[in-house]
Amino acid sequence: MKGLAYVIESLWSPLIHVWLYIFAACVTYLVLISKLKLQHRQRQFLYVAIGFALIGIYATTEDVGPLIFSLLFTPLFLLMTIFIKGYISSVLANIMFVVCGIYLFGNEPIGMITSSTMLIVLGTILIRKLRWESFGRMALFSLLSVSTYMAVFIAIEQWLQKPLLPFNQLGFLVTATLLTSPLIPFMYLFVKNQARLRRELILSERNQSVGQLAASISHEIRNPLTTARGFLQLMNVDKLSKENFERYRKYALEGLDHANKIITEYLNFSKPNIEIAKRLDVKQEIDSIVQWLQPYSVQMNISIVTHHMSEMEPFINAQPKQFQQCMLNIMKNAIESMTNGGLLTVHTQVIHNQVQILIRDTGVGMSSEQLKRIGMPYFTTKESGTGLGLMVVMSLVKAMDGKILFRSKPNQGTICEIHLNQFQSSEIKKEPLNA
Repeated sequence: MKGLAYVIESLWSPLIHVWLYIFAACVTYLVLISKLKLQHRQRQFLYVAIGFALIGIYATTEDVGPLIFSLLFTPLFLLMTIFIKGYISSVLANIMFVVCGIYLFGNEPIGMITSSTMLIVLGTILIRKLRWESFGRMALFSLLSVSTYMAVFIAIEQWLQKPLLPFNQLGFLVTATLLTSPLIPFMYLFVKNQARLRRELILSERNQSVGQLAASISHEIRNPLTTARGFLQLMNVDKLSKENFERYRKYALEGLDHANKIITEYLNFSKPNIEIAKRLDVKQEIDSIVQWLQPYSVQMNISIVTHHMSEMEPFINAQPKQFQQCMLNIMKNAIESMTNGGLLTVHTQVIHNQVQILIRDTGVGMSSEQLKRIGMPYFTTKESGTGLGLMVVMSLVKAMDGKILFRSKPNQGTICEIHLNQFQSSEIKKEPLNA
C-alpha cells in the first residue's frame, strides 16, 4: 500500500500539470480566436503555435522524465489536434512533438515517430470518416487512439530494450492517461461550443442592430415624407393664396431635407471609408475646427476656450476627415445643448502615450438613464435631432482604436472624454509630461 501511495503521489502531480498545460492551450486558443479574425487553416496553425510555446515552458519549468512526456503529454495534445480537424496542423504537431521528444527529453526516435504517426493517421482517418459528434462516441474514439499509441510506443521501447518505469508506476501512468483521455473530447466540445456561441452572439447583435436601424429609419423618414405629402396636397387647393403656397412649399421642402439628412447620416455611419490614415496634430486640428465653429457659437452666444496642456505635441494616427467629423459632431452637439448661451471648453493633453481630449459644456446635461442610451439608434435629447450623429462619432472613435466616455448631470453640463493612441515615431522626441 505504501508503494502504491508513493507511485500515486509521484505521478499525480505531473498528471495534473499536463492537464493544466492542455487546458491553458485551449483557453488561450479560445481567447485568441475571439480577438483575431482567422480562417480555419489559420486557426489550426495558431493552436500548433500555442502548443509549441507550452512545450517550451513545460521543458524548462517541469522536472519530469521522458516517459511522462511520451505517454502523457504527447498523446493527449495530439488527440486534441486531431479533433480540431486539419491535416496540416496534425502533421506539424506530430513533427513538433517528435523533435521535442528526441532533442529535449532524449526519447528514442523510432518509438516517438512510429507511435505518434500511427495516432495521427488512425485518428484523422477515423474522425473524418465516422464524423462522430456525440460525446460518448468521441470518448470511445479517444480511448482507442490513445491505447494504440501507448501499445505501439511501449512495444517498440521493449523491443529496443530501453529502460521503462517499474511495472506499478508504468501501469498507473498508462491507466491515468487512458482514464483521462475522454476529457479531451469534452474540452474540444467546450471550445467548439464557445466558438459557436460567440459567432451566434455576434450575429444576433448584428441582426438586432440592423432591425433597430431599419425600424428607426422607416419611422423617422415616414414622418417628414408624410408632412411633405400633406403640404403638397394642400398646394393643389383651388384659389390658394401665393403666401400660403410659398409657406406650404417651404414646409414640404423642409420635410424632404429632413429625410435626406437622416439618410445622409445613416450612410456616414455605415459606409466604408477608404481614406488613408496619417499623422495628425490634434492641437492644429482642434484649433481649425474651433475656427469653423466660431460664427455659429457667436450666434448662439457661446464662448469657446481651448487649453493644450502638454508640452509634447499631441500626434495621433488617424484619417483626417474621420477625426474632423468626430470633433465637429461632438462640439456642435455641445453648442446646441447650451440654448441660453454658455462656455465650451476643450482640453488636450498627453498622458502615458495617449492623447486625451476633454470637451466640456455648460448645457442642460443628461440624466443617468440618458447617458446609458447614448449611441443607441435614434436616441437624442434635441427636438430636431436624429441621434445618428453620436452613432457616427462612436463608430469613428472605435475605428481610430480609441475610447470615448461621457459624464453628465442634469443642468450641470456634459463632459466628453476621448482617448486616442499617440502616434509613435522616432522623429518625435519624448518629453516629460506637464502635470
